Amino acid sequence: MLSRKNLLIILIFFITACSSDRLDVDVSDVEFEMQFEHFEDEMFNCKSVSEMDAANKQLVEKGQELYEFYVFDVLRAGSPYDDSVGTYLYYFITDTTMKMAYQDIRTEFGDFSEEEDQIVDMFKHLKYHLPKALLPEKLITYNSAFNYGVVSTPNKIGVGLEMYLGPENRIIQQVGFPVYVKDKMKSEYLMVDIAHSWLITNVMGENKGETFLSQMVYYGKLRYAIDAMLPNLPDHLKIRYTEAEYDWSLASEDDIWLYILDMNWVYSTDMKLLLRFFEEAPTTVGIEGSPGRIGQFMGWQMVKQYMEKNEEVSVADLLLQDNETVILKTYKPDNE
Repeated sequence: MLSRKNLLIILIFFITACSSDRLDVDVSDVEFEMQFEHFEDEMFNCKSVSEMDAANKQLVEKGQELYEFYVFDVLRAGSPYDDSVGTYLYYFITDTTMKMAYQDIRTEFGDFSEEEDQIVDMFKHLKYHLPKALLPEKLITYNSAFNYGVVSTPNKIGVGLEMYLGPENRIIQQVGFPVYVKDKMKSEYLMVDIAHSWLITNVMGENKGETFLSQMVYYGKLRYAIDAMLPNLPDHLKIRYTEAEYDWSLASEDDIWLYILDMNWVYSTDMKLLLRFFEEAPTTVGIEGSPGRIGQFMGWQMVKQYMEKNEEVSVADLLLQDNETVILKTYKPDNE
């Protein structure tokens, strides 16, 4: 007969096994390395146009197509191969506001080692779940003049660090972004933005769904893949919500789903409806008290239920599943 102590041990093991997160995997044996470069330091330390010209040539070699995009599209300074580009870039780094932004970047992200460890771990998780997926070779940080947060190429990631200085930052308070955007210009959203950018650019591709359901499934897969890359990140950050927005969405999930069914929206192709439910906004118009992108949240819950009820389906299998109805059939909010 088992003793009370042994029964307790068995019970604890059973509870732990049943509640284990299938995405919380051990990646200690996964081999992956990448480089990190900080172009803002190399640029803002230049003391003259000639130094900027020399730095530009070095940065073109290091950053290649990403640096070309940065100079031409982000800073709108022309081609990095133009003879006059050094002058334009020097104007940029000597601008009073941009110098302040660089100082704030140094204060907030001067020691980037913790972020580097998190980023490497993130891509180890991606490699674990999707061994054939493209992986970055290098991440480059810079000052994007408040134009871009994260951008990805097939082998590099660019991060405009000034976009994560926080809503209380002296410059962000003055820039012309909507309040709901400023409120989330925080470093805590950096990891999810990196995962989001890489997945869309190099793993899943852009959303091409034309129906409400196809949008739900696409964004549900995307959020689940982000979950797989960042299993220890709080859930509200994985969808770029505040904790209050996430809690409201969980509590309202059943009512929202019933509303969608009652309105016969599941197979709707109404573009205005899709924009309301899936694109960035301060709220989802028509649903009082909701955060924006509630359709993405609903899709994530749908995909999570599908994966919970089909333990044999891997993350790779999920991304290849193109039968949306199969995923839809498993979705039953608790109080439906």
